[in-house]
Amino acid sequence: MNRYIKLLSLIFVSTILMAETNMTILSSSQDRLVIQLTCDLETPEDLAPIDLLIGLPNTALPQISTQAEQTSNHFFNVIRFHKTEWIHQQQVNGLQTGTLRISPQSGEKDYHTIQTITIHLNGRGNQKSRITQNQQNLLSPKIANWTVAKNWIEPRKHSLAKIQKLPDGHWIQMILRKDGIYKISGEELLKHISSSNDFDPRSIMLFTGSAFGRDLTYDLTQKISSDVTIPENLLELPISIQGESDGNLGNNDILYFYGRGASGFDQDIDKIHWHQNLYFTESTYWLLIPSNTSLRGKRVETGNIVSDGPLDVAYGVSYLHFETDLVNPQESGLAWGNTLIRQGESFSQTVALVQPVLSATASGSFGLIGNESVSTRYDNTKHEVKLTLNSLELKSINWSNLGLKSGNFSIPAGALSHGSQSFQIENNSDNPNSEPYFDFLTLSYIRQLTYADPFEFFSSVLDNDMTFNISGPNLKVWNITNPAHPENVPITHQDDETRMRITLPADTLQRFYVFNVDDVPTVPIIAPYGPGDWDRIRNTTLGADHLIIGPQNFSSPSTPLLDHRGNSLYVNLKLIYREFSSANEDPVAIRHFLQWTQENWSQKPSTVLFMGDADYDYRNITGQSKIQVPTIEVGTNYSHATDDRMVSFNGVIPEMATGRFPARTPEEVTDFVEKTIAFETAMPDGLWKQRITLVADDPARPEREPYELSIGKSHTLNSERLTKTIPGFMEIKKLYMVDYPEVSDGSAFGVIKPAATQALFDQITSGTAIINFIGHGNPTQWAQEKMLILNEERNDIQFMHAEMKLPLWIAGTCNWGHFDQIGSESFAEELIRTPMDAASAVITTTRGITVSSNIQYLEKVFSAFFPDNGVTDATLGMVLQSVKTGGADGELFHLFGDPAMKLPIPSQIVKDAFVTPDTLATLEVGTLSGTSPFTEGEGYLVFEDGPTSFTQSFNFASRKEEITYMKSGPTLFRGSFTFDAASLSPKFRVPKDITYSQQPAKVRFAITSGSGEEAIGAVTNIQLTLGTPSNDTDGPIITFETGSGRMLRNGDHLPSGEKLIIRLSDPLGINLTGEKGHELYLVRPDLDESSLAIDQFIYDVNSLNTGTIQYKIPDDLDQLSLGVSAWDNANNPTETGISLTLLKTKKLSLLHVFNFPNPFAFETQFTFELTADAEVSVDIYTLEGRRIKSIPTDYFSIGYHRIAWDGRDEYGGLLANGVYIYKMTAADGVQTINHIGRLAVFR
Repeated sequence: MNRYIKLLSLIFVSTILMAETNMTILSSSQDRLVIQLTCDLETPEDLAPIDLLIGLPNTALPQISTQAEQTSNHFFNVIRFHKTEWIHQQQVNGLQTGTLRISPQSGEKDYHTIQTITIHLNGRGNQKSRITQNQQNLLSPKIANWTVAKNWIEPRKHSLAKIQKLPDGHWIQMILRKDGIYKISGEELLKHISSSNDFDPRSIMLFTGSAFGRDLTYDLTQKISSDVTIPENLLELPISIQGESDGNLGNNDILYFYGRGASGFDQDIDKIHWHQNLYFTESTYWLLIPSNTSLRGKRVETGNIVSDGPLDVAYGVSYLHFETDLVNPQESGLAWGNTLIRQGESFSQTVALVQPVLSATASGSFGLIGNESVSTRYDNTKHEVKLTLNSLELKSINWSNLGLKSGNFSIPAGALSHGSQSFQIENNSDNPNSEPYFDFLTLSYIRQLTYADPFEFFSSVLDNDMTFNISGPNLKVWNITNPAHPENVPITHQDDETRMRITLPADTLQRFYVFNVDDVPTVPIIAPYGPGDWDRIRNTTLGADHLIIGPQNFSSPSTPLLDHRGNSLYVNLKLIYREFSSANEDPVAIRHFLQWTQENWSQKPSTVLFMGDADYDYRNITGQSKIQVPTIEVGTNYSHATDDRMVSFNGVIPEMATGRFPARTPEEVTDFVEKTIAFETAMPDGLWKQRITLVADDPARPEREPYELSIGKSHTLNSERLTKTIPGFMEIKKLYMVDYPEVSDGSAFGVIKPAATQALFDQITSGTAIINFIGHGNPTQWAQEKMLILNEERNDIQFMHAEMKLPLWIAGTCNWGHFDQIGSESFAEELIRTPMDAASAVITTTRGITVSSNIQYLEKVFSAFFPDNGVTDATLGMVLQSVKTGGADGELFHLFGDPAMKLPIPSQIVKDAFVTPDTLATLEVGTLSGTSPFTEGEGYLVFEDGPTSFTQSFNFASRKEEITYMKSGPTLFRGSFTFDAASLSPKFRVPKDITYSQQPAKVRFAITSGSGEEAIGAVTNIQLTLGTPSNDTDGPIITFETGSGRMLRNGDHLPSGEKLIIRLSDPLGINLTGEKGHELYLVRPDLDESSLAIDQFIYDVNSLNTGTIQYKIPDDLDQLSLGVSAWDNANNPTETGISLTLLKTKKLSLLHVFNFPNPFAFETQFTFELTADAEVSVDIYTLEGRRIKSIPTDYFSIGYHRIAWDGRDEYGGLLANGVYIYKMTAADGVQTINHIGRLAVFR
């Protein structure tokens, strides 16, 4: 945890808050876009730049002109100077775009208070094109000049990709690990040929992926790539079959070929470099036995004979590379090392050299990865490392970060010898905190061409005719400069020497492989696969709106979600690998597949759900990797994981909506699918859908220094900024931690705030559509004060009971969604995995993020949720991707959940609502009027007072500080109503307790038709004033009842799990303002606990006087004592309570049976209580046992009841004075209960 707290501190110190920097578009046309940037500087955080995505008419970046109206000096130490400039360009969903970074800074110590930026677009003459729904949803929220730029979207090209045609036949899968020449015997091949009698071996073909053994992921995801063409899946390679010339395949025939493993030396003209495959360790090759044996496969051709040249040499250049990845020091990204080297210690790398030419020099390079024994705030421990060979110093390097560091070195002539020798890497840092990891060692040396085993070498010169003399008999030499097209080099033999004559070109080093067929290794793995079938998803006929990508065993539990969504398709990950990377587990295959769907499918999917967990260990080096669907790890220092690059086909801006459910098992998939479907099909009605909960971290911790105070305050102030993007028809609940009391816990900062945590739990139980958090965090925690935490001692998710009022969580913090860890799970992952509870979806960051980027993206998200003062109909995935504009931090935000899910907030808005009278006095009744889009239905209404400015004090660095924000106004009325004839006219009352805020009050409402359609609206400009006092002095009437309406009294029995309804009635209504002294409280006297019940109270349908609270009784209670304290709207109080016995079983019992009066003269009543519904009868007997009266059986429900008796026998005669026996019998069809009692007649 300390690691993440340290990371937070570092990041926030170097960030920009942008609290008083605002951008306004002054004008937008095809010719130009004019923007004004104003900066009211208060803190260094206000100097942050703003990134804008601008639609362009073509691929040329427009000229920018700026005009500063006012410029001022500042005295802040700004860590980085930003200027206004283009930072990125790419085509996004058919529109050419550029990301413009606009900065208020004009110099290191200067800034523009007001500046105008003009982008000269020169876009006239472009034709308007048809816009797809995907383009509208993804582009309109993030293109600054969308109204104009949408006319520049390029029409989609209708030419489809050619499908690679492969011959029918039997396919054999082979696996290679290293570069080299391999062989397969004819005897082995014959095992896979059904009929060898007429089989012609000349038809055999060999294929591999287009990357020829290597991965494509690194180059396509670690660099910005545009206009990427999806490569062909399979590449045919030339082979050689010894003995095929007779047209028959025999046991002694030999097939051999040059293949490449996952890692190895690659050549770029005259540059040789090592390719370390970070994604897989084995490369797949495919041998095809065609059904049509008249076909001819590619064969290795023999080059031309060359005359003897002027140069005759017996040496060549050999390359060696030593790199064994064992440890990822940051447990993130792509930096893998081997061995940790502590201060004063060394690491020894043994190398085996073959016949080095002693008179020649050698060269090489080596690399290390920065690492610290104890993490420092800035990760800047100084490392100093020296490389030596036999005490000969070759190179020293130093650096001060956690990144990769390499150095080149040369070895003087005579320093190398044949056989094993050791290179030493010594840690000479003067800082004991330095513990770098050894990464790699590469050597290049001149060796004698003496054959012992197959080897490769490079020519040491260019542009010449040369004869290479190789010591060894019966050798073959292939030129593998172009490894996909090796060439057999003509050679001559003399005694035990092989002579190779070659013409060396002027620009490309030549690469050769020397071997004896007998020494060539046999392909280590060979497995029959069967028929080809390479185009099940790589075709032009499929189409879908939504995709789910996952492993095969997740397919079946995902099926109900496919059916629920409609027009959806589950795609097996192995099928993607097979058709887009020749079955190599290369993550970029997923990107190629998704790009294929956009370019070639008949219907283009808009969303993709990655159904499976991921981590950073693609190759399972740790032995603990459980990747189900890989993500993309980006970088080696300050790295991060992102799914965006799976769908960023032309750069770094995504072009599809993505989401991930980090499933580990099929059971977790089942839980997620069931929860998603239940949430969307059986979503509870209620006001919770119009509620947003804003949670802000405390400003006092963990900041310590005075210059960090603005960072601490930013959590609350930025939450206040978000309120400006939220329309009036939404209720905003503010849980700002600065308002909650501190409790000492003995930790480093010594403080927790359990009341804030409980307030969040209570809000989740009440229901809220969105929860947004701004503040410090790590993968398992919110806030230094542990507002939320997930560890072995404390699991806060178990206290979240939403009862399917599932919120969308948005966490603007650091690392809360760090889903690619090994051995631990982030809070966001566990939240979305929770079955049938806790969360519908989660949007959060996977790594640390800056304060400025955090609030910028949150504002964009909320603006996309509520465009033009309405509610978006776009899916969550569309919304999140629509705000990503090319900035680096955009990739940090991930959606955990189904990207095809929509907000639970109704998107239909009633816009013509108004309240009469427009100024309301206290205790007066107002009327909401408006037109419903539905003919009839029901609705909810909330009347809320205006917000007030509130200043809260707190302690910071041993001094008192203050922060001011707007406190939400209290609830004045909450009720339900019905309507017909498409006309709304519910009424509400103004209580005596109003805040007299300078801000107007508002009414929010939601309506539902009989068929389930929903709409919402608000009236936000209601003025309140003081009214006439009331003469009423009576408080509310409080009663208790069951969910079925049965009245409850002290001592009654209530079945466990049944709802307890508290009914409050008063002619003036109930005070819900929560004003101090006039609160609506529920009290547990046995626990000495009280809780506000304002949010739980709602008036009955169309009532101004009566309403209820549904009280959920804890499951573990046997007895319940509950008190209620309430006030009416004229501030008259009432207090009452009830004690109940809770029944743990449904066993039938007769309780509290007696008759009253007893003795009696003429009439009595038998009273009793049932613990279950039953038929009840009463029989009267004399003391001798003679039955003289039977009261007929009747059916009674659970609870307290009475049976009246007139004191007469079966013949209508009055009983004589005396004592009699009565028997009461209750039966429910399963059980029969009797109660015997005595009664007396006395006249």
